[in-house]
Amino acid sequence: MDLLTYEEKVVMEMLIQGYNAQEVISWLAIDYQEYKKIKLRLMHKLQVKRIIQLLPFAIKLYKN
Repeated sequence: MDLLTYEEKVVMEMLIQGYNAQEVISWLAIDYQEYKKIKLRLMHKLQVKRIIQLLPFAIKLYKN
């Protein structure tokens, strides 16, 4: 999990909790293009294609 940036971790946590893109954008005070870049990097680093596949990674993050 050390490979994730702060923004990537926040996006992952918020998506797992059911927040939509607009809520994530508002929370991080970024624009939509930046959100898409962060989400794409996150999904690529963790090698997942669907948001639900992030759940095991989020659980590991909270255990540490």
